Amino acid sequence: MAIILEEIYEVALHRYNMKLVAGGRGLRNLVDWVHTVEEMDYVSFLKGRELIITTGIREKDEETLVRFVKSLHETGASGLVINIGKYITRVPRGVIAYSEEAGFPVFTLPWEVHLVDFNRDLCNLIYKTMQEQDGLETALQKAIFSRKEEQQYMPVLHENHIHKDTEFFMIQCYFPANKDIQADDKFDNTQFFYRFIRQCQQIFAEKKVLSVIFQRDLYITLVAKMPTGTERENVIQQIKTFSESFARQKELYMAVGDEETVVENLWEKYRDLSYLCRWGRQKGKNICQEEELGISRLWLSIGNIKKLEKYREKMLGELERFDQETGSEYIRILKCYLETNGNIGEVATECYLHRNTVSYHLKKIAEITGKTLNSTKDRSDWYLAYQIDEFLGLI
Repeated sequence: MAIILEEIYEVALHRYNMKLVAGGRGLRNLVDWVHTVEEMDYVSFLKGRELIITTGIREKDEETLVRFVKSLHETGASGLVINIGKYITRVPRGVIAYSEEAGFPVFTLPWEVHLVDFNRDLCNLIYKTMQEQDGLETALQKAIFSRKEEQQYMPVLHENHIHKDTEFFMIQCYFPANKDIQADDKFDNTQFFYRFIRQCQQIFAEKKVLSVIFQRDLYITLVAKMPTGTERENVIQQIKTFSESFARQKELYMAVGDEETVVENLWEKYRDLSYLCRWGRQKGKNICQEEELGISRLWLSIGNIKKLEKYREKMLGELERFDQETGSEYIRILKCYLETNGNIGEVATECYLHRNTVSYHLKKIAEITGKTLNSTKDRSDWYLAYQIDEFLGLI
């Protein structure tokens, strides 16, 4: 993650007398680097999040300078520093008007300042900030994926005022591979993830929230130190809103954590929300809340998956084998019966069968399993087995 422009401004104001003249709403823009650009033709080479410096040696009349500023803003630059003096003596009103309206920060820098020193200091500041943020990101990832090796991540977290009882909230985003392998090969996943992460970073930066955003396999994880409240809800809503536009380009499922979690339990939150993303995909639901985990939260907490597999086999295995041997659909019919609370008419409609045929199949199921559909306990056991079956298919 980059540094916010406001932090650069605080340093440059005192060291170099850099002054903000317009576009203060954009001071929370993120900055990746500092570049000097003197010609409009070079703006197209920018990648976004650059702080641009210009002396006006080529673009100095008001009309041209306004077009220059507008082009920088549209390209995604973070702000513009105008080296006032030899070529531009004052910032034109048109530039100020546009910058204020667009929220694009424009600064002035005295001509006496040596740009070599200015660039070097700001680039060093950016590089140092990035190193610190990379260290924090690595530490939080280790807390999730190598949680038992505390000595490798807790010292770094302490340096960032994060302790074992510090609470975080998490959002997990899942981007499943395209079923059409050829189409997926043509799609630029790297650029897509890059843009998605940068958008998330900017949202948190605007709130000055300590956050880490990283990609692992097909997931992008957002971890932030932000308490429950209106501001957090606004951030979540912003992420949901912009994610809708990304979802039009690539399949996307999101799971939002409802409760904060401490450092030692981040791995559990990551596991639970990753599962919830896959569950959302199965249900055709793009955005899920953690509370929707339901009883799956219990299954996830069971360390020995073999116990769940054994229970599932005990309850459904015999019916599955009968279906495989005879071509019947007893597994499907029983599940439908349980999900409709024993409504034979609904089962008949759902399975395209006559009511009498459904009744016959249900009697057959009871014979095969030795259980009775009139027993609340037996129905509960079966229903539990189906839920476990669904769970095992998603882990």
